[in-house]
Amino acid sequence: MNNIRLICFDLDDTLWPCMPTITKAEAKLYQWLQVNKPEITSRYTINELRHKRTELARSQPAISHNLTALRKASLHELANEFNEKTDWIDEAFKVFYEARQNVIFYDDVEPVLNRLNAKFSLAAMTNGNADIGRTSLGFLFDHSISAEKVGAAKPDPLMFQALIEQAGVKVSEVLCIGDHPVHDIEGAHNIGISNVWLNRQKLDWPHDSFRPDHTVQSLYEILALLGCNELNPVHPSA
Repeated sequence: MNNIRLICFDLDDTLWPCMPTITKAEAKLYQWLQVNKPEITSRYTINELRHKRTELARSQPAISHNLTALRKASLHELANEFNEKTDWIDEAFKVFYEARQNVIFYDDVEPVLNRLNAKFSLAAMTNGNADIGRTSLGFLFDHSISAEKVGAAKPDPLMFQALIEQAGVKVSEVLCIGDHPVHDIEGAHNIGISNVWLNRQKLDWPHDSFRPDHTVQSLYEILALLGCNELNPVHPSA
């Protein structure tokens, strides 16, 4: 992989655990609703609100890739249900969104990204509404691609094409790293982008038609794949 110039990372469950982040953010929003819209929380538990949003996503596939629009739509739905005005929705979403960016990185992320940043351009690509620029490691990234901005979600080729166009690189110069076999790996594979499946959970590969170019259980293994071991003199297991 001597020709790689750009390394693209998925975010949720690749750089940080997704569900703990979302759960905390939803709890923050629910607490805000308890204070500011108690009629909603008197009728619905946090799990019931989550179920209503899931049903909304199924009924409105046109916005299912845009999680910001989906969450705001769910709040609009609640406002209509309770005959409320909608002037509170932006503030409520802001509570969730700011908490959603309060991520806790996996232990291998910061040291590896710092070392890769010395040699490669880094990009983030997400189907969610996480914003790498709002995290403590955002300064390491040159590019950011989201399903919300592109209008399509991984594994749609539009996501990967948007990355290539934004970064001004060739397909052969990109390496995509992610945890999801379909969204990240199949999406990259289908457009001819080199890929690495980050399999932190030691799962079995689920597809028979193709396999990832490489499989790792830790981001530290990426340094060896890219010939960057000299940039990582101290390994945590040493």
